[in-house]
Amino acid sequence: MSTNGPAISFSGLGTGIDTASIVQALMRLERAPIDRVERDKRALQQKQGVVQELNGLLTKLRDAAAKLYAPGALAAKQATSANAAVASASAGPQAAAGTYNVSVTALAQAHTMVSATSPALTAGDTLDVTVGGETVSVTIQAGDDLQALAERINAQEGAGASASVVNDRLVLISGISGAAGAITVGGTAAAALGFTTTQAAQDAQATINGLAVTSSGNTIAGAINGVDLTLAGTGTTTVTVGADTAAIEKQVRDLVDAYNALVSNVNNATRYDAATRTAGALQGDQTVTALGAQVRAIAGSAVAGLGGAYDSLSQIGITSSRDGTLTLDSARFQAALAADPDAVRAVLGRDDGSGTVDAGDGIARRLQAFAESFSSDVLSSRLTGYTASLARMDDKIAGLEALMVIKEERLRAQFAAMERAVFQFQSQGADLAARLGALGLN
Repeated sequence: MSTNGPAISFSGLGTGIDTASIVQALMRLERAPIDRVERDKRALQQKQGVVQELNGLLTKLRDAAAKLYAPGALAAKQATSANAAVASASAGPQAAAGTYNVSVTALAQAHTMVSATSPALTAGDTLDVTVGGETVSVTIQAGDDLQALAERINAQEGAGASASVVNDRLVLISGISGAAGAITVGGTAAAALGFTTTQAAQDAQATINGLAVTSSGNTIAGAINGVDLTLAGTGTTTVTVGADTAAIEKQVRDLVDAYNALVSNVNNATRYDAATRTAGALQGDQTVTALGAQVRAIAGSAVAGLGGAYDSLSQIGITSSRDGTLTLDSARFQAALAADPDAVRAVLGRDDGSGTVDAGDGIARRLQAFAESFSSDVLSSRLTGYTASLARMDDKIAGLEALMVIKEERLRAQFAAMERAVFQFQSQGADLAARLGALGLN
């Protein structure tokens, strides 16, 4: 007779010994190699997490540094208007610093026409609306009112004007501002509708430093290189264009913050706290220690070959602390920027044209190149190695767990056999005693 289920075990039935507990205790001892691998795995996973974080911080440093040597970097401009009720202004990095007198004599207007009140509509009549050389035509249907006519106009593809009904009058508003957007109406319904102009099509008109400027809209772009003017009303104002020092400092502060986040994490990962006797996840890791040392060396170095007022971060208000992090002194930085903006840009973002990143390049340029290289070449390789090692550990644990099952089954079988043998011996002994008793021999 065969059975498909596990063998039934009665622990201690014959011996009185709790063999199940013994098996459990023995298997706990057998698990020691698995426990060691699992501890190693957790430690490696911790290292992997720290390195992943460092790699992410390197990427942030790379991106922040790249912004400081890109074309137009550290050249942010701002434009301010003395009278925003007349015009406001915005400036791009290519805008030339200066003061511009702006006089607005007319704002751009979209042509607006309105019909007579409650005009008579005749089925079959047509209304032609022309804007900017494009004409749409609608035919009045039986039962149409002004609202139906407005909807027919708005439904036309390419309609250059929008239609609405206000106080029983059909209103047409050009979709093109300025003189080029003038509306003309025609067709057999035009006369009955009796359109009049309530707002003429008009270009914006202004002078900038005495030179006449016109625009179909109320935004004037290109009249001042790199500056957009948004007209708000007639009158005069003064527009001043200069360096946006707050925006420039923000770019530099972003670099300092990204740098400090990286250095602080390197410090935490590699330090040993003697007071608590605890070590960082990467304490003693020479690669990560070198990462911190190299970024600090770049930040603390001078830019070779500048020959100007400044050649290092410390000279423009960015100083290093004992833990390697940087501090940006806003007042000193702004003073340096005001005194020699080109020198400040050179310290941070200079490319010496050598074709390689070296001591002649700006600090941000060198930090960007280092961060990109270390991330892609060193840490990415380290993370790949971690992934492979963890996979091997998983395979090892799985193999050991499989052996554990076999060992446990073998132990249980051995103890069960022992129990059966003892039970059989005890049964035989009892039987023999009974026979002897029957013979009066016990």
